[in-house]
Amino acid sequence: VRGVLPGRFGGLDDLVTLMGSSGLKWHRSPIVGLTAGPDGLIDRDDVVIVKVNAQWSQRGGTNTDVLRGILRRIVEHPDGFVGEIIVADNGQGSGSLDRAENNAEDHGQSPQDVVNDFAAEGWSVSTRLWDAFRTVSVGEYVSGNATDGYVVSSSLDPETAIRVSYPKFQSPCGACISYKYGIWDPVSATYDRNRLVV
Repeated sequence: VRGVLPGRFGGLDDLVTLMGSSGLKWHRSPIVGLTAGPDGLIDRDDVVIVKVNAQWSQRGGTNTDVLRGILRRIVEHPDGFVGEIIVADNGQGSGSLDRAENNAEDHGQSPQDVVNDFAAEGWSVSTRLWDAFRTVSVGEYVSGNATDGYVVSSSLDPETAIRVSYPKFQSPCGACISYKYGIWDPVSATYDRNRLVV
């Protein structure tokens, strides 16, 4: 597997090629190719959450070279990527997307640094640390609640005996996201599940 390359990660390129040759296309597009097709994973206008591990520093965190490779492959959509990417995590109160010590060839390269590089290229890419609202219990957008927080089930899951919860938040670029239902459109008062990719 190839490693760090200028502006990308060779191992991720190899993975996307392998996926495509096995029938799982990275990009959803009418243009059919090795890594794109009508049944692909990511459309040109999707909101993509790249959920990393931001709870731990150094090798405990997601490799930011791989993160760079993932973002590069998303924005290289054959139809032109016009969507949004959010690099996010709930670090359980100790998370950081901008640590000094990171899991990368360059230990100083944080997830925030990678995101800043893509934003400087003009892409709608941002970070969102869910720690800021991890203890805030909220309702869904459809109920009129626009507050960032976690939607917590009122009943216990019969199989796990826990209350299922998920984040609901507005991205720095303005998308209203329900982790469960998709992208909220306040004008039509509907969710679009197909536009949210995790």
